[in-house]
Amino acid sequence: MKLIVLVLAVGCMASLGYADTNAIAPKYGVKPQPAPPTSPPKGGSDIDKCGCHEIVGKLKKVESNLLRLILNLRNKYGAVYSELQDMKKNVKSVSWYVDQTAETSNTINDQLFNSSIALANIMQSIRDLTINQQSLVTKTFLTESILDLEGRHGEYRPPAPEDDVIYTSCDDERITQTGTYLVQDAFAEPTKVICVLDFQPGAYTVIQNRQDGSTDFYRGYSDYRAGFGEFDGGDYWLGLDRIHNMTASGEYELFILLEDFEKNISFARYDNFAIGSGNDFYPITKLDGFSGPAGDSYGAVVGVLFSAYDLDLDNSESNCAVSNRGAWWYTDCGQSNLNGLYLKGLSGGTTGMFWETFRGANYSLKKSRMMVKRKTMPETTVAPTTEVPTTMAPETTTAPAETMPPATDPTVAKRRF
Repeated sequence: MKLIVLVLAVGCMASLGYADTNAIAPKYGVKPQPAPPTSPPKGGSDIDKCGCHEIVGKLKKVESNLLRLILNLRNKYGAVYSELQDMKKNVKSVSWYVDQTAETSNTINDQLFNSSIALANIMQSIRDLTINQQSLVTKTFLTESILDLEGRHGEYRPPAPEDDVIYTSCDDERITQTGTYLVQDAFAEPTKVICVLDFQPGAYTVIQNRQDGSTDFYRGYSDYRAGFGEFDGGDYWLGLDRIHNMTASGEYELFILLEDFEKNISFARYDNFAIGSGNDFYPITKLDGFSGPAGDSYGAVVGVLFSAYDLDLDNSESNCAVSNRGAWWYTDCGQSNLNGLYLKGLSGGTTGMFWETFRGANYSLKKSRMMVKRKTMPETTVAPTTEVPTTMAPETTTAPAETMPPATDPTVAKRRF
């Protein structure tokens, strides 16, 4: 039965193909096919004979639907093709922008690299200018000093060091007056230092001496560790290693002597002073028992590390050694800076050698001398005799104040300083 229906359907389609194709061919630019010759119907058509009217009608509907579907697909294909062309253009545009961005990024990287080099050169130039500025100020001061030499012929001069004699320390009994001596002390090798005997009892060892700006103090950490300057009585820094070795070998006090350009002299004294080793970056481990008219510009510095411009270890968010042009135990950038630039009086900033509680942070001092003295231990106290006792028990805290020259007597002050 299925086979019969299939044969009938194929026959109907074949007979309809000629008529319907000729009807729709002009729509698609196809020449209509001539219809095959037919013989006049005899007694009715084949469709009438087979009774397939319904099937033919459904097949025509199917053919019409297929044609509409084909037309819709062609329209959709055209729209999709147009969108694909637009996307292709957009992809090309994006590729061009990516290439331009890559080139721009490379150019920016090159500019950043060149800017870094230029910034490093600028920083070096600033440091050179700072050193030159310090040298110019020093030359001015020296010129004025030469012009003033006529009035200084009677000034005290410390004796020249005896290079052939090595003393145990500034406490050596053979040292009887203030001057420069070659001492062994707790150092790795004998070193020339200034020994001060003006404040009896006992002798002070000068660990920092600044009097004319002849030595550049804006230096790196390694210089401050080893020490630098003119150890024959000029400007010098003894060295953090030597200072640590001294203060670790016994109990020491610290005495800071200061002078401004108006010939005012003052001091600050601390009963106990010590610094740690280089492994801990030389922190201040002892500093207490303050006294003196200069005021306490150290403050709470116990535990504070030593900082230089190339090793920032201070307690400030900024690099105080750079902003103050020095090296110091900085709690912040404004209390003291005795290793700052050697300027002359009012400096307009905190780059000079200042002690804030003496002349303020904007005044660069003329002279600074930091000295340490080994404290006499109780068991070494001399037994009472008919002579005046020389122990330090009641006198150490007042000896500097009693022997301190008045600020109004510049001749005596210079001999003491």
